[in-house]
Amino acid sequence: MKHIILTMICVGALLSSCADSFLDQYPKGKWHSENMPENSQLKPEILVEAKIQEAYGKLRSWGAVWPYLAMNNYPTKESYKGSTQSDGGNDMLSFESMSYNPSNGLIADFYNTCYSTIFSANEAVGFIGEMELEENADKNKIEKYKAEVTFIRSLMYYRLTQAFGDVPYIDKLLGKNEKSPARMNVDELRAKYIGDLEKVIDILPTRLDLISSGNSGRATQNAARAIIAKTYLYQKNWAQAKKFALDIIKSGDNDISTPFDLIFDEDKEFGPESVLEINCELDHANKVYMDSQFGEVQGFRGVPDFGWGFNNPTEDLIKGFEEGDPRLNATVLKNGDVIDGYTLKADEQSTGMFNKKAYAKKAEYEIKGRTQKDHGKWKNIRLIRYSDILLVYAEACCELNELPEALAKLEMVRNRARGGNTSVLPKRETSDQNELREFIRHERTVELALEFERFYDLVRWGIAGDEIEKFVKGKHELYPIPQTEIDKGEGVLVQNPGY
Repeated sequence: MKHIILTMICVGALLSSCADSFLDQYPKGKWHSENMPENSQLKPEILVEAKIQEAYGKLRSWGAVWPYLAMNNYPTKESYKGSTQSDGGNDMLSFESMSYNPSNGLIADFYNTCYSTIFSANEAVGFIGEMELEENADKNKIEKYKAEVTFIRSLMYYRLTQAFGDVPYIDKLLGKNEKSPARMNVDELRAKYIGDLEKVIDILPTRLDLISSGNSGRATQNAARAIIAKTYLYQKNWAQAKKFALDIIKSGDNDISTPFDLIFDEDKEFGPESVLEINCELDHANKVYMDSQFGEVQGFRGVPDFGWGFNNPTEDLIKGFEEGDPRLNATVLKNGDVIDGYTLKADEQSTGMFNKKAYAKKAEYEIKGRTQKDHGKWKNIRLIRYSDILLVYAEACCELNELPEALAKLEMVRNRARGGNTSVLPKRETSDQNELREFIRHERTVELALEFERFYDLVRWGIAGDEIEKFVKGKHELYPIPQTEIDKGEGVLVQNPGY
């Protein structure tokens, strides 16, 4: 990881020194005499790397973290906004009451962050074009960069279609007077990014490749397969979802060996559980500031002060865990718990329950010049875990009526969760498809609690109206396109139904 951090520092320094003369000059992403004199020593590859790292940086930014927690969790009965009653303002509170509208600032932040990340990727494409024109161009490196940019852009379209359905598809730098195109049909757009990802899977590195080269935190083969598999779940294309999930399972690049209660520790970053993980770091000693507020936002609110206390578990979530399930104690942090020698005293205005997956252990605070006031800002963001993929595979097999295969992968997840205690979480056995479907849905609820799946799982299963109070069918399956984008579109963008 140190290699990639040092690369980013160097790139950042270079860009800071030339921002006024190049990056802020129109047209961005294109060489011309006004923004890059002929005698410049700044190579296109440096700018490609800069734009790729800029894109990754946006995935840990405030515009990704703050709205993503709200949109993915707070409408559901398993998660409460948290902090104090009024903290976060009306925009945040509206997710619990299902009263958000096109003027919601968090939704606009999410939308804009996704497209800003796409813009950075498209800028990188322009610089890759310049690399191709160089004498003795490194074709292998160019193809790897193209594959990585394709992944980043596809990931953003996966997230945009998940939230909004039809969205504008932009795969190039727009001219100064070009407007955003109209919204593309969601199935057509998904077909585009799935096709793009399929072409680059074998070009991307594996997780183990990145570890060996010191470049963890970048796109991998299995991350690309995961986006494809999860997209096929939305389309109910069970055979293809099964195929790509199985490709991950058979790859050997991931496994389920990491104990559940250790998955979110710093020393388990980019481990075998990691399919897609956003790299964060805070190292005062070496002046490395790639931090994210992901851990701070969800950290324990009270004494000791570990954060702001958002994204809290609810009683409904706690009741959903089977008796003796060790994952409950690894997921929920409560007032009065003793951890790392601290007896926790929750803020009186809080719910008294917090997301333990966001807890940063004392040992992590005691290195790299960190202090408790840093609020775990170095915690990586685990977007897709291997257990998620096993459950994707199990769900696809269940829907294909391949019940033994589904049960086998479900058991892999439950066996890890037992932590060696065979008296809990009995092996699931059934020959009834409907019963198995409920088993798998329950497992996703507790295994991936307070992460990034619950709201969208309920929507794609078609049961959000039964599970979420005030959910309006035909409306709340999608979030509204931000009103600012509708206005800028001057009639090109059409709002989602019901808003």
